[in-house]
Amino acid sequence: MKLLITSDVHGDEKRLLEVIKKHKDVDYHLNAGDMCLDPKIWEKHHIIAVKGNNDFGSDLPYMRLLDFDGLHILLTHGHIEHVKFGMDRIRLKAKVNEVQIVIFGHTHERYLMSDEGILFINPGALGGYHRSYAIYENQQVTFYNSD
Repeated sequence: MKLLITSDVHGDEKRLLEVIKKHKDVDYHLNAGDMCLDPKIWEKHHIIAVKGNNDFGSDLPYMRLLDFDGLHILLTHGHIEHVKFGMDRIRLKAKVNEVQIVIFGHTHERYLMSDEGILFINPGALGGYHRSYAIYENQQVTFYNSD
């Protein structure tokens, strides 16, 4: 299974569409919030997303529990779990929900850590100066910069 993982697009529709075009072969596109775009964009491109702290007026959920062929994923933005101040809350949420992967954003910094059998992935921010995203495939994570 191949997942395109983005977060913190912050309204940069052009960059998002370039990344989508570059990775047409993915099975799913997961976005960890702060897209700040018209809902028609994520609906048209079948993006599974959550609401971030800047997604004003969005009716997206703050968290999703996903199951792709037995792979259990928690998708959240991370602001509710206060990830800028540590991983304790999000780690607990992952354990309680018995997931294998946690995908989050909010910090705008890439993050990859395996802890007690749970893989934590933050793709960084696609919008702004950082311009990064990730691909998950065959239990491997690769980070990319978007120009």
